[in-house]
Amino acid sequence: MMWLIKFIQKRPSDRTILVGRVVFWLLYIGVMYYNLIALDKGIDFEYFFWALVLSIEEAQIAKYIMIGIWIVPVFMWLTNLCFLKKKYLRILQIIFWILLFYIAGSIEESPNLDFDVLIWLMWILPLFAWITGKCITSKCLKYKEKITKIRV
Repeated sequence: MMWLIKFIQKRPSDRTILVGRVVFWLLYIGVMYYNLIALDKGIDFEYFFWALVLSIEEAQIAKYIMIGIWIVPVFMWLTNLCFLKKKYLRILQIIFWILLFYIAGSIEESPNLDFDVLIWLMWILPLFAWITGKCITSKCLKYKEKITKIRV
C-alpha cells in the first residue's frame, strides 16, 4: 500500500504525460470509431434531459461529434503548445471528465461488458488528473506566470 502512495506522490515526466495522453485518446478514438461507425451501435436519441430528441441523421452527426473530441488533446500533444494557464488547464480536464461521463451514459447499454463500460472506466483518468494536478507538462505549469527572483 505504501508503494502506491509513493507512486502517486511523484510527478510523472513530461514525456510520460504526453505519451499517456496519446495512448488514452487513441484508445478512445479506436474504440468509439469501431463500435459507433463500423459496427453501427446506437446511442440515445434523447438529450438534455429529454428536451431534445434527435432524428436518425442528427444522431449520426452526434456520433461523429462524440468521436471528434479527441482532436484537442492530440493537437496539444503534436504542437506541445500551451494556450492556457495551469488553473484553466485543470478546468479543461474536468470538462473532459464530464464529457466522457456524459458520452458513456448516452451509449446504449448491452447485456455484456462492452465499450460503454470501457468509456465509463476511462473517465476516471481525467478525474484523477484533475484532482492531483500532476498531468500538466512543466512547460504549461509555468505558462504566463511572472517569476520574480528575490536576491538577498
